Amino acid sequence: MNEANSSPSSTAPAKTPIHKNPFVIAFVVGALSLMLLRFGLQPLTLRAPPPVASLGIWHLTDQDGKTISNETLKGQVWIASFFFSRCPSICPPQQQAFSNILTHVDDLRSPEKPPIRLVSFSVDPEFDTPEVLAAYAKKNGWQNSLWSFVSGNEADLKELLVKRMFVEVGERQPLPGTGDLFDISHTARFVLVDQNGDVRGYWPTDDLGRGNLINAARLLWKRGPQP
Repeated sequence: MNEANSSPSSTAPAKTPIHKNPFVIAFVVGALSLMLLRFGLQPLTLRAPPPVASLGIWHLTDQDGKTISNETLKGQVWIASFFFSRCPSICPPQQQAFSNILTHVDDLRSPEKPPIRLVSFSVDPEFDTPEVLAAYAKKNGWQNSLWSFVSGNEADLKELLVKRMFVEVGERQPLPGTGDLFDISHTARFVLVDQNGDVRGYWPTDDLGRGNLINAARLLWKRGPQP
């Protein structure tokens, strides 16, 4: 037998102990970091967006004929949407998406803090009286003590929505070939308002937009309005 062929040509490298393996160490450190972010550090590092506008003093009327104002919402986190009951286009799916928000914040309950609220502002106040809005909410199954449908004087509404909240509200435009149907252009975004009555941001109505909005609202509720 050839002695050269019978002996190993090279020595096999020694195996690195698993606790010293750099890939294993990196994996463990990464996993621990994610756990800390989720359960420990996240509340300390994340913040809701800073204020971008102040709504000031305002008074309107909800679907029950009661006054809703900066004072009645003081100390509460609330989210606004914009619609009108005869809207033939974006309003139904938009309001349906809006209704789903409450299911993601209904766990936030505390004797010291009011829950997060929804407020839907009609951009057609001439038609959308409190009675019409109450019937609209009932028809769609949107009757909830934490959800207000709001109307009022048109000038007061535009002052609040356009000049203070900085959202689009257009004029009534007939839809050609549809008889008496019309449209009123308005923003499809949702607006987050903090406990001080300050706007904290504008979010699209898709799943990603609503998810980011809900996260910001939850942070405001938990940590307060300080940016």
